[in-house]
Amino acid sequence: MEDEQAAGIAERTLQMARERLAALDNLPTSDHVAVFDELHRELSTVLNGLDQGEPRSR
Repeated sequence: MEDEQAAGIAERTLQMARERLAALDNLPTSDHVAVFDELHRELSTVLNGLDQGEPRSR
């Protein structure tokens, strides 16, 4: 069940990131960095959350 939840979160996050990156075409280049920074923060948060849910093997 946890693997399915993680896969669902990963898929939704990936879709959101793709949509946000596709929207860059409608923004001035000067605004791209802010979008990249925000996406990086969001992706890091999701990955850290998924990482927290997995047992450590070390």
